[in-house]
Amino acid sequence: MFSHSLKWRLVMSLLAVFIVLWSAVFSWLYIDLKQRLQDTLDQRLSASAQMVARLIQQLPLDSLGDATLSKLAKNDDANQLIACEVSLFSSDISLGNQVIAKTRGAPQNLSQRPEGFSTWQQGDTEWRSYVLRRGDIQVVAAERMFLRDMLLQQILQSVLVPLVFSLLICIALIIFIIRRQFRPLDQLSQYLNQKNLNYSQAADFLMQLKPASIPQEVQPFVNNSTQLIQKLNDSLQQEKAFSAYAAHELRSPLTAIKTHVQLAQLIGQQQNLPESIQHNLQQANESIRRYTLLLEQLLLLTQSENSIQAMSEAIWLRPTLEKVLADLSTRYPEINEKIQVDWESLGEIQLPEFVLYTVLKNLLENALLHAQATHIWISMQSHGLVIEDDGQQLTAKDIQHLGQRFWRKSAQQHGHGLGLALVKSLLGNYQYHLGFQQRQPVGLTIKIRRYIQN
Repeated sequence: MFSHSLKWRLVMSLLAVFIVLWSAVFSWLYIDLKQRLQDTLDQRLSASAQMVARLIQQLPLDSLGDATLSKLAKNDDANQLIACEVSLFSSDISLGNQVIAKTRGAPQNLSQRPEGFSTWQQGDTEWRSYVLRRGDIQVVAAERMFLRDMLLQQILQSVLVPLVFSLLICIALIIFIIRRQFRPLDQLSQYLNQKNLNYSQAADFLMQLKPASIPQEVQPFVNNSTQLIQKLNDSLQQEKAFSAYAAHELRSPLTAIKTHVQLAQLIGQQQNLPESIQHNLQQANESIRRYTLLLEQLLLLTQSENSIQAMSEAIWLRPTLEKVLADLSTRYPEINEKIQVDWESLGEIQLPEFVLYTVLKNLLENALLHAQATHIWISMQSHGLVIEDDGQQLTAKDIQHLGQRFWRKSAQQHGHGLGLALVKSLLGNYQYHLGFQQRQPVGLTIKIRRYIQN
């Protein structure tokens, strides 16, 4: 969903930019802060060494001894931040280099370190030292590197916590602002994405939209879509009106023709006309019956198409199916031998009785008459009503055309292709879906199920 949503793509793009930018800023901050901290602490080491050197220089050289200089380290602790060692260089070769003062916990051989700053390892501890020489006096100040690392970590934590907190606030604000700005488009999408939304309702909704609530970039698309849907709706309404008018106007002439044909049949039987004439009259009567059924289906289709109805109360499927089978048995005497019903599985379905009757009657007639099935199975499963037959095998392309008005697989088939179209329209009005799929090895499987609500 996210990959196809403009809103979430925008959110993710902004978040990626923020995260990359702030990561770069934090990396730069870390490197710069680490360098500045090292310079500052090095200056502290240098200042400490210089301060000790000044104090030592103020004392007479003759008085420098262990007893006197031990007072400098009297209050030192082994865990002090800076370790210090003072050495005295004498011109007397016999005296050599003499350590006259040293803090507790100081590393060994501090007096051997080179002048200036240096970093070195003693055991498991890394040290940073500064060596200062003034005349005969050498002062070495040293510091443990892990103390510097701890200080750097504490500083970074104090900086990183507000940084992360502000980043989370920015992310929340970005999502909130984008969702708020996309709200009109979301509402438009949700409404137009409704199942069984007809063109008239879509056009009315689009025409009632306030231009101020639609972004300028989308306004031309909405305007063009509104015009297109309005034209489609007008075209469908004209087609619907024409079908209803034509069916109504043709009903009376067909009734008159049917009356004359039936009268001719009676006269032919009384006057013993040849069987060929009586057969032709019978064929004419059958054609009139089919066209009468066509008109009835056209009228029902135009009344039901593009009109969504409220859900009705659930009714039991068995009584309606028994009524359909009883009505069809007069025309198809062998129907009881061909149809196998799993009566135990039949339950309730939320359809009006006349709609359910029309749906079942058309589907069964389609299987018997057009598919020429020898066996039909009816059952109710968890996903809905299932009707299977072993009639003529349909290709995947044929299945795509099922439910289209006036479509027939071949010109030799009887009917006008309105039965399945009527069933599909009636079920759609009550939020049901009519599905087709090939049955193996032969035949067709029809499934009637409720639309899955988003």
